[in-house]
Amino acid sequence: MVWRKKIGIFPWHNNANLRLLESGKPFFDELLFQIELAQTSIHFQVYIFDNDQTGKVIYDALLAAARRGVKIFIRLDAYGSANFPKEWESALKQRGVDIQLFSKFKLAFKYHVGVRLHHKIFIFDQQVAMLGGINISNNYSHWGEEGNWLDYGIWVKGSVVQDLLRICKGIENGLNLFQPKTLPSNEEEKSKQADKQIRVLQNYWLKAKFGISRQYRQKIRNAQHNILLISSYFLPSPALKRLLKRAAKRGVQVELVLGAKSDVKIVQYATQFFYEDLLKAGVQIREWQASVLHAKIAFADEDWMCIGSYNLNHLSDFGSVECNVEILDPTFHKLAKNQIIHSLENHSQIVHPALYHRKGQLWRKVRNFLSYQFVSLGMKILFYLQKSGK
Repeated sequence: MVWRKKIGIFPWHNNANLRLLESGKPFFDELLFQIELAQTSIHFQVYIFDNDQTGKVIYDALLAAARRGVKIFIRLDAYGSANFPKEWESALKQRGVDIQLFSKFKLAFKYHVGVRLHHKIFIFDQQVAMLGGINISNNYSHWGEEGNWLDYGIWVKGSVVQDLLRICKGIENGLNLFQPKTLPSNEEEKSKQADKQIRVLQNYWLKAKFGISRQYRQKIRNAQHNILLISSYFLPSPALKRLLKRAAKRGVQVELVLGAKSDVKIVQYATQFFYEDLLKAGVQIREWQASVLHAKIAFADEDWMCIGSYNLNHLSDFGSVECNVEILDPTFHKLAKNQIIHSLENHSQIVHPALYHRKGQLWRKVRNFLSYQFVSLGMKILFYLQKSGK
């Protein structure tokens, strides 16, 4: 198969050290440690940087790093980080920090137009990176009064960090044109060594980069045994829904982990619009009960996983700049999947088809259908505005 240029899929690397980090103390302790350890540079790109206790802790750590001479580059989404204090921005700039808001143009008082920067990428001394779905907010850390949302990030060290650095520099330069010089001719081509293979995937539809969505669909289409998708804001396209149903019908064990709670209730109802059709096809649905589910991670068969900022909905496909990593490694796959399943077993419930179809069926159907139509229309309008404001 011939690969398209600039598709948003980088080459494989096989020398990575990897760790899966859960939101809360594990992720934020490591983030603080890396900021305090950095000696030369920090690249920091995130959708939400809140003005709360978590934001203050990370801001103080970044300011301290700038004071000791670390060169820091920060990019925050103008909409997601609208609460980032101006005084923090001024103090960081006074210490030489290169900090800017991404896509600042507004249609009206608070309605931003343009593509959203949905990255959660943190790179230290060009050697170590952390990325995933975790923002800088009390919702994700252990410093807030309420329990943190469930999410995951990946810690990585190795040559793949240079590809993440290219993406960050592209955003910092306002171009995002950095691409690998060559790509393999076979999409599943592997290097001769099979130790912890990893590569970077991008989605940036306006620049014809759709590597994440492409690989999700390819893996679902080709899965032989099992698929596990942990997904927040799950609003699949008709094509993706068909792929999941076909996989289940051909005997693949397909499991979706979705949220029983949501910070956007109408989106939760819109997600439930898909339940009946998927359950009838044999897809298993499990709902996370303990908190809001914000994770974006996928597993297929015994070796593939994908993690990053990408959600399974049209906004991530067409309206946001997204970054994931794709990992082919049976050992790490098993460790990471077991870690997640352990949490799921204690704090989630399976949606049983018979009970779901019987309980409040008519009202639920109407509510979910109307929610889906409303959210779908909103995404179409947002997509139009983002194209107009690119």
